[in-house]
Amino acid sequence: MGCPHPDPVPHFPPSIIVKHVASGSVHTCVVTTKGAIYAWGGGQAGQLGVGPQTGYFSLTVASDSVTMFRNMLVLVLLYGVKQVVCGHSHTLVTTQDGRIHGWGYNSYGQAANQKCTYAWYPSPIDWCVGEVRKLVAGGGHSAVLTDACSLKELYEFRIAGTVTPWNASMIEDVAYRTGSDALVRLCERLRGGHEFCYG
Repeated sequence: MGCPHPDPVPHFPPSIIVKHVASGSVHTCVVTTKGAIYAWGGGQAGQLGVGPQTGYFSLTVASDSVTMFRNMLVLVLLYGVKQVVCGHSHTLVTTQDGRIHGWGYNSYGQAANQKCTYAWYPSPIDWCVGEVRKLVAGGGHSAVLTDACSLKELYEFRIAGTVTPWNASMIEDVAYRTGSDALVRLCERLRGGHEFCYG
């Protein structure tokens, strides 16, 4: 049936200026001009980034026959967020320091580095080499477009596809000496026995 008119988000302070809005299946996130991220809606898969919750709701009884639930706003990250995207049940952000952080449903590796079904809290993701230009999230996948335009970055990207647990130490040493931070983090994770999947 839908709403006859738009309603303001409950408990949203009028002094906050929103820069970016993204919505998933049952959750919504906004980034403010100061780089904070707020979320509301369902959080059963961790897509709110505040732990294992079903969501934050307040109960309003309009009459004896009608019960309504209203969403309550939660602050996920206080500062540093540039962009937010929402998949069906996961959330990704880019930060001022050039990193990607994710949380939510992660069965296919779409929201976090670690192999887990749910990533309950924001955690850094090391999927890419180069500066993040565009970030998108879908049902069970995520994609990143980077600005890997220099010869060094293109070479890093090619090397990243050849890193194995057996050659990670050697590649990490060269990457560290040449300032290839994303490649260093990738090697560290492989040496640590972490598994990678991209969704």
